[in-house]
Amino acid sequence: MQRYGLQGLGIILGRTLLGYIFALMLAVLGGWAGMIFNLLTGYPWPLEFHQHIQMMGISLGASLGAYLAWMDSTPRWYWILLNVAVVFAGAAAGAYLGRAYGPGVDPTYWWSRFAVDTTIYLAAGTSGIIVSTTIGMATQIRAGAVRCWSYAMRLGW
Repeated sequence: MQRYGLQGLGIILGRTLLGYIFALMLAVLGGWAGMIFNLLTGYPWPLEFHQHIQMMGISLGASLGAYLAWMDSTPRWYWILLNVAVVFAGAAAGAYLGRAYGPGVDPTYWWSRFAVDTTIYLAAGTSGIIVSTTIGMATQIRAGAVRCWSYAMRLGW
């Protein structure tokens, strides 16, 4: 990544914006996947459990979309899994915050018990991209510091 000039800022903004778009799209797909899973199983468990399945689908989709923007394949596999898990935790926290503080679904709607408020998708995508961007920027800053340090050591400082 470029460290200087407007090009570096454009890369950062572009990655963040595209990550947010991917997070929203995959959050909707994850919500649909959770809904289809619930429909295929026939809702055998309590309704609250099925709502959590759908929330986890939304969180998984949002976290994968947010992680794709700042994906880095240079660390070891366990650091990559840790990064994915942290981004998933951030997206899940955002989804549940969106569920708690969102306006909710109109109770007069026919499927209101099974519907998902759109605030959940937005909150999951936003929190996922914030966590992913923070991790990605910290990784880029650390990589730049390591490069500067190794260059200084080669010069004999």
